[in-house]
Amino acid sequence: MRRLTICSIAASLSLAVVAAAHEHSKDLPEGPIRTRHELMEGVGKNAKIIGDAMKAGDFAKISVPANAIAEAAKRVPYLFPEGSEHPKSRAKPEIWKTPDAFALEAQKLETTAAALAKAAEEQKNVPQAAKEMFGTCKSCHDKYRIPED
Repeated sequence: MRRLTICSIAASLSLAVVAAAHEHSKDLPEGPIRTRHELMEGVGKNAKIIGDAMKAGDFAKISVPANAIAEAAKRVPYLFPEGSEHPKSRAKPEIWKTPDAFALEAQKLETTAAALAKAAEEQKNVPQAAKEMFGTCKSCHDKYRIPED
């Protein structure tokens, strides 16, 4: 039951992220704003793959997208340079007010995504590792992303 709940939450979060990201991308300017949006869209697509694999109990499909998320997370802090605010961006001002804390959130995503990839490769503690990675996503979004209308 617990595993099903984790999988349902992960799949729902992933679908919402992917759908919203695609619609929003076309309204953003070229440069770091669009680049970071597209990077996050890719993270969302990989999160959906992970959520679907969790739901199916097919842990063998998790390592590759989890590693892709870990790699993307390395780039996140560099895609929010000063002055890259935009009215159509969902980035909260807290990103620029607390850049070190924001960078730590990205590092935490890198760490938890890599741990999920390793757990999937070893077929050990995958549900807990997935819960931690998706929790990291939620924590960062709660602090640094404006909710959709």
